[in-house]
Amino acid sequence: MTVAPSAPLVVVSNWGTAGVPLLGGVLLALAASAIAYWRVLRQTYPVALTAVCLAAAVALAAAWFVPVLFSSDVYAYAAYGEMARIGLNPYALAPVDAADALVRAAQVQWVTAFPICLYGPAFVALARFFVTTLAPLGPLAQLDAFRAAASAAFLLCVPLAYSAYAGDRAQRLRAAATIGLNPAAIWCAAEGHNDAIALAVVLAGFVLVRRRLLNAGAAVIALSSMIKPPGIAAAIGLAIVERRTRLGALAGIAIAVALSYPLIAGVATQLAPHGTYAPQASLQAIFRPLGAFVSCAAALAAGALLARRSVALLRARLAEGWIWLGLAAWVLVPNPYPWYGLWLVALAGLAPRSRAGAVAILLSLTALLRYVPDAIALPSPPLAVALGIAATLPLLGLCYNERPA
Repeated sequence: MTVAPSAPLVVVSNWGTAGVPLLGGVLLALAASAIAYWRVLRQTYPVALTAVCLAAAVALAAAWFVPVLFSSDVYAYAAYGEMARIGLNPYALAPVDAADALVRAAQVQWVTAFPICLYGPAFVALARFFVTTLAPLGPLAQLDAFRAAASAAFLLCVPLAYSAYAGDRAQRLRAAATIGLNPAAIWCAAEGHNDAIALAVVLAGFVLVRRRLLNAGAAVIALSSMIKPPGIAAAIGLAIVERRTRLGALAGIAIAVALSYPLIAGVATQLAPHGTYAPQASLQAIFRPLGAFVSCAAALAAGALLARRSVALLRARLAEGWIWLGLAAWVLVPNPYPWYGLWLVALAGLAPRSRAGAVAILLSLTALLRYVPDAIALPSPPLAVALGIAATLPLLGLCYNERPA
């Protein structure tokens, strides 16, 4: 069991059997919520926007009362901000003898080797602001600031989704509910993951596009990658289907890439040469016992098939094609952490009642199984295969023929 002494936030990390009832209890609660969530999305009349916002707020508050977390990311966020504040490079490994309290707290969570920062300069600046401003209140306030920001951003995603998505009022309400009522997304926002912050910026950009501020909106979408990279993919997709946004998208991408040079350099020099291939709870984990080559080849083949279907649907001007493209990207990820599922859910909002939309929503829920290796223990090879099968089981829903929605 790994427990940081006097940790301000307790993270269940490698707790063995002691972590089973905690993780199991949270997963059961989220599974029960998922049943209600699924029924809401499948009913004829969509839920009112105010009701979605209220339900999301209540669910977030309940998640905050859970006494433990299953991810140490907020510790890393605080450490990155603190490293920037004291003159260390957050895109390089912190020295093992660091005396700073926040950096040391993150090192204890990762047993001295928390990863380099994989986020853009805007998020590092936000992290620095939080740790600097809240330093007089102590580490708990500094860590909770990230949870509060992610929770607030997630709530903001609900009205932004209603304004950003295309279609009639019922379709836009259903898109907002797809995001705002997703139990996995709610839990990950309460844990403080910055995906909700990045998604809020992306949705704000699409709102501008819907209001005919095409290039400004495209630039905002691209600049969201200065928080987390998926915004660049969204900007490229927008530029493909709407030529009038290409100047804004190009400008936003150019600015984001230029300002993110330290991140790019860190990945190239610190992460890529020393990274290890250890897929868990993914399609690649199923084939891992056959070797890394077979595992990667299987993922690439599956991704190619999904992408081919995506192209066919997009050529037919069907929004469901974007969901298939997101699923193609999903199978290529060796470790699809639960908070990545928020991006799948956002894509599912385009057509939540379609086949691909349903699969994307289910994958966002089964991705919660990725907590098992970190919270309890690394599974044996047979159990890792079983975990991968369980996590990717919803993909079988794509294997039958049906007219696209």
